[in-house]
Amino acid sequence: MDVVIDDMLPTCDNELIFTQSSVQNEFWIPLVEKAYAKLHGSYEALEDGHLADALVDFTGGVSETVDLKGNDYSEQEEKRTMLFEKLLEEVRDHSVMCSLITISSPSEMGKRTEVGLFQGHAYAITSVKKVKMGETSLRKLFQGRETFPMVRLRDPRGDGRISTGESKSNDVEEADYAYSTSQLTRLLSRNPEWSKIKDTERERLGLTLDQEGEFWMPLEDFVSNFSELIICRLFNTNIFTVSRTWHEVVIKGEWCIGAKGTSQDRSGGGPTFTETYLRNPQYMFDIKKNEEEIVIQMLQDPPIVPHEAPGLQRHLIGFIVIKAEENRKYRLHEQWHYLPTVIAVDHIRRRELYYRGFLCRGRYILVPSTYRPEEIGGHMVRMFSDSDIHFRVLKRDGPRTGLLSCIGRKPLWVTVINIKSAENLATKTGGCNPYCVISCEGKKSRTPIMRNTSNPLWNSSFVFYRSSTSKPVTIKVYSHRAVLKDIFLGQVGIPAPLNHEPTLLRAELMMDENTEGTLELYVLTDDNFMTV
Repeated sequence: MDVVIDDMLPTCDNELIFTQSSVQNEFWIPLVEKAYAKLHGSYEALEDGHLADALVDFTGGVSETVDLKGNDYSEQEEKRTMLFEKLLEEVRDHSVMCSLITISSPSEMGKRTEVGLFQGHAYAITSVKKVKMGETSLRKLFQGRETFPMVRLRDPRGDGRISTGESKSNDVEEADYAYSTSQLTRLLSRNPEWSKIKDTERERLGLTLDQEGEFWMPLEDFVSNFSELIICRLFNTNIFTVSRTWHEVVIKGEWCIGAKGTSQDRSGGGPTFTETYLRNPQYMFDIKKNEEEIVIQMLQDPPIVPHEAPGLQRHLIGFIVIKAEENRKYRLHEQWHYLPTVIAVDHIRRRELYYRGFLCRGRYILVPSTYRPEEIGGHMVRMFSDSDIHFRVLKRDGPRTGLLSCIGRKPLWVTVINIKSAENLATKTGGCNPYCVISCEGKKSRTPIMRNTSNPLWNSSFVFYRSSTSKPVTIKVYSHRAVLKDIFLGQVGIPAPLNHEPTLLRAELMMDENTEGTLELYVLTDDNFMTV
């Protein structure tokens, strides 16, 4: 979207009213702010909303909001340790990080807390450091600890100095703050002697200041005094760099209302609406490695009339990720117990949702949703991964059954095989690396290879659309070998008649008319394709 503005900027007494650069005659910052204000309707509209949204808009990154109060970081040392390691990693990755003290009413904006920090303003995190105390006098302040985590922040008011026009009484009031603007490099911490540390000793420990308005804060104070930590990550997608490269895919979708069962029926609400939530848009992706890290960012479109309620997002939004059958091609219509939800991001009234974690090998379906059915609006999903995970939209509900299906045999039934596990598998050579090959009317799929076990646990599912309903589904079990031919361990034929719900079976593997172990599996066969 192009936003066109002129070069007129609002002033009062020949001074810029809003954002301004610290460098004289540099105006690109207020001009960008003016364009952003025009996009949102007014300068006033920029006062509302969430800091994470602005960081995403200006950087194109992916933001995460960490609730410092709700997660009890101030009380749990283990959580603080994990948070500090995370901060170190984000600094190495050049992420943009800010912290703030949330407000409950507009009247609190800009007011100082009892220790002198501004409420409602973002403090940029400019450095993170684990300080080695050595034999300095600081070891007494921190109960003999040899290292201590520190966070460097920058005052949102610049260097924090009081203007010459303010009264002396104000100077006295400022000095009463533990984090007074004239002493921002001195922090009270939980020991009043911290403010007495000399500049030379502080700098000798590496607690240097690069810009005006910066100050160091012990991590314990950081999590106690701030409410939220916002991290905006900038993922490198340039393959010609030496640093870690991510593969990015972006898909835009829409929650819409239409006739039931059509492509316009795509607003089913959240998972609590069990009868309808799979009517939402669905996106499929494949993890081909044993384990892969992924990042999911979902954003909802702004309200149709954003100026009427600045900062208020349109819907409560969330998403889930379901582990699907290994060979699924079509939309999911029923989530049976063998298709687990592996990721669930709860609904919240935010513009952006974020998830980062690891998934094992398999095929997955991402389902974004509004909280209630029949809510309409657009959304965008961004996926980041180490490799191409073939992220795509699922549109069709099943195989074609009309005139275009006359080229091949028309499918009559759908069968789902969920292979849970096997027992007592054995090879004559010793060492067993079992896997299954499932065959149905010329189509084959296979489970992953389980290493060094005669009692493998797969829990892998497969779906087949069958034309010859009298032919059984065949499952053959092999043991993988790196160089020589794989060893055949046995097979079983599953008739899979109509049963309309998953049925647990224990099937004996046969080889040369002898029993060679057992398989445990669920079988579901139905003549209604919308049941799977």
